[in-house]
Order: sequence, then C-alpha cells, then structure tokens
Amino acid sequence: MKTNSFIVEHPQESPQIYLTPLQPLRFEQWLQCKSWFAGTAINARELQYGADLVELQLRYAGEAFTLHYEDYSESCWVSADTAAAAMLLSELANLFRQLELTGS
Repeated sequence: MKTNSFIVEHPQESPQIYLTPLQPLRFEQWLQCKSWFAGTAINARELQYGADLVELQLRYAGEAFTLHYEDYSESCWVSADTAAAAMLLSELANLFRQLELTGS
C-alpha cells in the first residue's frame, strides 16, 4: 500500500499551517481526507466541498481548526478557528509532520 505525507510549514507568528503533499493528490483523494486522521489525536469532523474546494473541520486538544484544500491552485493549509486554537498551531504542525496518508 502506497503512503504519502506532507511537507509542513508553520512560519513564526503565522495563524496558519501550510501543507504540501510529497506526492500530488487528486481532488477525489481529498474527499477521503477524514480517514487520514484515524488513530491520531486529531478528530476529523464535518467535511464540506464544492467545485474546487474541500474544507474539513478538525478538533485537537479541545480547539477547532479547519483544513482547507483548493484544487485549482493545489493549495492546502490549516487555520485556527479561535485565538486559543492559534496557540496550539505549533503542536498541530508537529502532528501533521507525522501523518501518513495511506492509500494516496
């Protein structure tokens, strides 16, 4: 089974984490992104999508985050939904560095 992972960037003082897959992901694979978080400390919640955008609500340490993927620009990032969540972005970035996207 093929695995993939992310290059994770979290610039100091940034309210976002920037993600780049090591291997390209198709839009259809992003629609299955909830499964990437099984068995992790990150709880995948509601998935919403449109023509070129996927948004997945996440919970970590009791705080809310949103994973965004834009197909046309192939951009992916995680934003903190509250000021308290922003304080946890460095920890969350470390978890994304360990994440393996099985079956990608």
